Amino acid sequence: MVSVQKHIRLSIIIHILLWAALTLWISKEILLPDAIIGSKFGIWVTPSEPGSSYSQLVIIDFPYIFNFVKKAWLGQTTINSGASIYSLENHLKVTSDSAGIKLNYALPFGYSPTMLWLLAPLIYFPNIIAFCLFNLTGLFSVWWMTHPARCRLGFGLLAFFSPLARACFALGQTALLTGAGLLFIEEKTRAGSRATGWRIPILAGIVLWALTAKPPLALTAVAVLVGLRQWQLLLVAGILTVFSTLAISPLLGTNWVQDYLQLIGSYDRISANPAFTWSLANSHMANLRGILSVDFAVADNIASHISSIIWLLALVGISAIGFRARLSEGAIWSLAILSYLLFCPHVTSTEELQIVLLLPLCVRPQNKLGWQELVLLVTIPLLPFTSPAIGLFAGNRMVLFIAKIFLAIFIASTMSRAKMNAYPNFNILPLRG
Repeated sequence: MVSVQKHIRLSIIIHILLWAALTLWISKEILLPDAIIGSKFGIWVTPSEPGSSYSQLVIIDFPYIFNFVKKAWLGQTTINSGASIYSLENHLKVTSDSAGIKLNYALPFGYSPTMLWLLAPLIYFPNIIAFCLFNLTGLFSVWWMTHPARCRLGFGLLAFFSPLARACFALGQTALLTGAGLLFIEEKTRAGSRATGWRIPILAGIVLWALTAKPPLALTAVAVLVGLRQWQLLLVAGILTVFSTLAISPLLGTNWVQDYLQLIGSYDRISANPAFTWSLANSHMANLRGILSVDFAVADNIASHISSIIWLLALVGISAIGFRARLSEGAIWSLAILSYLLFCPHVTSTEELQIVLLLPLCVRPQNKLGWQELVLLVTIPLLPFTSPAIGLFAGNRMVLFIAKIFLAIFIASTMSRAKMNAYPNFNILPLRG
């Protein structure tokens, strides 16, 4: 037992050293250079190439989203003229105000009103300070998710040295925080960790409410929680969502529901307004929509509809199977995450980093390591390196897509509840970190 504890302590030391190296790398390569740009950071127009008369619009995701939220809170939107914050007019206003010139292009703000609450504490900070705080929170989330107490030997940390992870930090995308949120909910609802009363449902319900900023991801979690009969948690999240949305409605404009549904319902290159289509990168998506629209030349709106139908059927199946399945709860959560990454029609390339969650979900650090867990332990940290968006596999969607399909089949066929409970829990470390 003493030698095992020393082994665990060594893995914790190595993990913190690697995480510190990751933090220094991200700070040196991204945060410090962006800080030098200063007030102009986030959006600018540059020549497409030296000496060219054509201009190229550059928009960094987080500063744009942050400006969108800030203007909503400060009342600097188009709602007084009758156009909601989700209207095309407001998107173009935010973009033009940020760039300092009139533009006819924008990023679609597909987040729900919950995002306005989540970013509200940052609105009085400059863009670059908010960006750095957001990324530092993401770095802490990486440390928490991959800590050896929950992720075997901290192996999941290796995935965050990938070009895809660097792009996630550079753009300031939400994949790291939403991944931590999903894992937090899973831990709080795990069999053996559940407690009576309302404390856990309230804590996990608040996190689920935060995930509603990205409705498809929240819907994925809801499908699992319905299957596990976590009614208290769902009630808390539902109440928070309804009342927080009603409270902020005056800032959204009178027609915001219609405009929002129109926006998220046309998230494809055929149906979207031309002001948005430039930002929809199907070729970066290793999901069914990307495969159909790019590799098989299916019209993007049709590919999106097919993907949506299959994804919703998968979620219904996960809810129906739920706790009655022979699969472990970790396996059910894993299949839900994989169904999201495979079939949800709009998954940003950086959300592929959430595949790392499968390690703490299926390869518990306290259990004996079988060959099935060893396969997952070796394979999963490498998958973010196969992203079609960046790196050695840029432009190749099939590798990661097929890998995720085989991964889902492998987990469904090997990660049974009986197996997960077959090995003793040595309780070497408490589940925290």
